[in-house]
Order: sequence, then structure tokens, then C-alpha cells
Amino acid sequence: MSLSSSVIPVVLVALVGSAAVAQSGTPAGRERKARQLTLHAEEPPALHPLHIAAREVTTVTFDAPIAPDSVDRAALAPFFSRVGVYADALVLKAAVDLPEGRGPVITVRFAGEGAPSQVGFVLTTVDAEVDSQVEVFRHGRTAQELGKELADLRARCAVTEAGFATLRAQCALSGLGGAVLTGAVTSDGVAVKHLARPTASLGLRAEGPHVLYRSGDTLALATTLINSDDARPWVPGVARVTPRTLDGGVLPAREHPLLLRERQLQPGTRAPVVVEWYVPPGAPPGTHFTLELLDATGERGVRWEQVTP
Repeated sequence: MSLSSSVIPVVLVALVGSAAVAQSGTPAGRERKARQLTLHAEEPPALHPLHIAAREVTTVTFDAPIAPDSVDRAALAPFFSRVGVYADALVLKAAVDLPEGRGPVITVRFAGEGAPSQVGFVLTTVDAEVDSQVEVFRHGRTAQELGKELADLRARCAVTEAGFATLRAQCALSGLGGAVLTGAVTSDGVAVKHLARPTASLGLRAEGPHVLYRSGDTLALATTLINSDDARPWVPGVARVTPRTLDGGVLPAREHPLLLRERQLQPGTRAPVVVEWYVPPGAPPGTHFTLELLDATGERGVRWEQVTP
């Protein structure tokens, strides 16, 4: 099959026989994989394997815009219960397993000029793994770009690690007794209040009750985050807390770890989340907070304004 860079519209072709593809249960040991794929204009076109499985969601993201009309949703309908096609992503939820040789071939055209002009995938099901998230890079990144990404990642890891160091010390003294010993719970007890819905929801929703706990200068918010059905997986990042004074002043923002049991929120899933932070020493009376729960990119999350302890 040719993947030429001509201007002929790219279509999605289902290469299936007349026999129905039997749906099978997902093996218990199948590993969910996240991987990256970098395309190179100088390399000959090739089909790339995409491992899907019944009832599993596979998200393919692109670093360059794609042409949504190049994907034939009708051709995918027999195999998928959910097909989301966006300017920079595909979200696929398979309805059946696809044995080797019976799966469709998907060719996706990039929007605008340039090479490579398209990318092709051959879909199949294997017992060992399923692709949960695949990032496609149209252009190979330069050493300078990779260096900047690494520097940014190291800086974010340093902030997160500092927060984890505090949490590890606290976890060593777990339970109510440990909370009292560390001073997280004082003799004044724990005050509980409920926050209103978030001021802003950026590609993610938070479902109440949004419970704010306070003991001394320690605060903790508990809520439930919900990723919509047609969204890409949400990878937890940090909670950014910005103190603001009554006179309009802004104190330095601090970042704190998000406490979740899940490594990420797949499309259509939800999970409870807790974030713990502190009133800064010497903060003037009436200080309130802007609280943001963000993903790893810092772009998707929820935000509360005017959070008062």
C-alpha cells in the first residue's frame, strides 16, 4: 500500500474479510502502553502498528494539525464504539478485538503543506499490550528543542520532588496519631467547609462536594475530577496555590503534589483527588488563595478563586 505525499485525499480503508471479527475478553495481563512516534521526511513511508483492544481507549495525539475529514468515521463504525477526530488527536474505543490481518488501515493526512504529508497505522490486537496513548511528532525535534524540554522537565521534577519529600516524611507518621505528632492536626481540631463549584474548568470537570479541611495553618481540599468521554488522557501535574492579600497584593505562588491513586484519568473516567498546602508564614489577615489543579502540561485543569481558609 502506497503512502505517497500526493494531494489525493487520504481515506481510511477497512481491510477486512467478509467474516465477522469475534469479540474477545481482554487478557488480564495485557499492559497499557504509552509511546512516542517521530516521523522523518527523508525516510520512505511505512505503516505503523497500533495495538487496540476491545473496551480499551486508545488516544493518538499529533504535534501538528491534521485534516479531520481525512478520517472516514463510517468505515470505523463496525469496529469502534467511540471515534473522536479532532484537529490534533484521535480518540478510539474499540468494540471488538482485531486479529492480525483483519484490522483496518488508517491513513491520516496532515493539514497544510510540508513533509511528511500523512501517517498510516495498521490496527491489530495482541495479547501482551494495548496502546493507551501514542504521541506522533511530524518533525524530528532538534537537539536544542530536546535540551529545552529536558531542562523544563528537570525544573518541574525538582519542584515536585520537594513536595514529595515533605509528603514522605508525613507518610512515615501516617494515621491520626502521625498527623497530631507532625502538627498537621492541632488541639484546636479540624474545621470543615465546602467550596462552590470551580471558577473555571479547562478541559476537565470537578464534581462536588468540594471539601476544604483546615487545622492550624494546614489546609487540604478533597474533590473528584472527571475527564470527559471525548478528551485525551489527563496526566496529573501539580496544584498551584497563589496567595492574595486584601489590598490586591500577590504573594509568590507555590506548587504542591496532587494526591491520586490513579496514574492518569482515561477518557470517561473519574477519580478522587486531594491537595494539601499551607498558609505562608507571616501572611497578613484576610489572605485568600487562587487554587489550580493542573495536568502535566499546565493547560488542562480546574481553578478556584477567592478560596478563604
